[in-house]
Amino acid sequence: MALVIIGGTMILLAILYAFILILAMSGIVRLQIPAAGTHTPSIFTSIIIPVRNEEDTITECLKSIIHQTISPKQFEVIISDDFSEDKTVAVIRSFIAEWPQYNWVIISGDEGKIAQSGKKGAINHAILRAQGALVITTDADTYRGEQWLSSIMTYYKETGAKMILGPVAFDQEQTLFQKLQSLEFLGIMGVTAGLANQGMAVMCNGANLGYEKEVFHQAGGFGENKRFASGDDQFLLWTIKKKYDNRSIRFLLDQDAIVTTPGADNLRTFFMQRLRWVSKSRGYRDGFVLFTGVVTYLFQAALLAGFFLGFLSPIFLYLSVGLLLFKILVDFPLVFFMGRFFRKQRLWPWYIPAQIFQILYVTLTAPLAFIIPVKWKGRKI
Repeated sequence: MALVIIGGTMILLAILYAFILILAMSGIVRLQIPAAGTHTPSIFTSIIIPVRNEEDTITECLKSIIHQTISPKQFEVIISDDFSEDKTVAVIRSFIAEWPQYNWVIISGDEGKIAQSGKKGAINHAILRAQGALVITTDADTYRGEQWLSSIMTYYKETGAKMILGPVAFDQEQTLFQKLQSLEFLGIMGVTAGLANQGMAVMCNGANLGYEKEVFHQAGGFGENKRFASGDDQFLLWTIKKKYDNRSIRFLLDQDAIVTTPGADNLRTFFMQRLRWVSKSRGYRDGFVLFTGVVTYLFQAALLAGFFLGFLSPIFLYLSVGLLLFKILVDFPLVFFMGRFFRKQRLWPWYIPAQIFQILYVTLTAPLAFIIPVKWKGRKI
């Protein structure tokens, strides 16, 4: 009887997991890719970059922003410092002194006596200073092409979306570990894009995220989730989704809108990053978000557990191998599509190792996020 119950549960989880992936893939197929060369924005926009200890990365980020194709008069760049302990602010001031034709705003950590440190506090204070009707947030360790801003601004003008989820990909894929991360992240982006287009947005990425300033205030900003150090993007998605129609949140499937960022360069940094991501799940209240997260975790944990249960009965081993092959097949269309979109076909030889890597880290990360204290940029979360 135990074999039947455990085996049946594993199969049920596989079916629910496949349902989520098929739902996302059908949303991807329906996404409309903007035609090239149609970007003609005419709205003033505020780009917000929260920074903390970014002296080594912020310069390249700012270079990619000032090289946008649209006029500097159409946007401002607000750099909000989260109490950096290095030369970040000095590096920023030196850079912007060379480009006075752009609209720069620098907010220091203690300016206005910010009540809350952390990324949410930095973004919130920047929005209070923002002049644009549209706000776009990004990170200091990102890079983008010259059509990035006009792509987002045009999409906003054409759709009237309350929130725009932009595509994000890892770059600097030199080591096997970085290649595995990049492949795994393609799947994350695929689920993000597909479910958002189905009116069921479950996640987003603050490295490339746009929303109306007024919507931020009407939705209560970060509201009751201020107590969580991370989740500036995720919790705002949830509050906007709850307040407005689900179709008000759109994913922009445009290669011009891609933002790239380096993945973790070692296992410790990777796990600290993923533990930080999982730690904010304590604040999740959206039913479909919880359903997606729980099913995804339990299915992958069941696959790993099945291999160990194989020592008790070979049936579990056979079942786990069969369901692993099932997962590989179910995931592939989504990863394949996003791989072509991000032009990362060179990573295909590592697809199966990336699947194994995902199962191992997902199964370990979720429970550890509630046990291990997480540190990020010198702070305990």
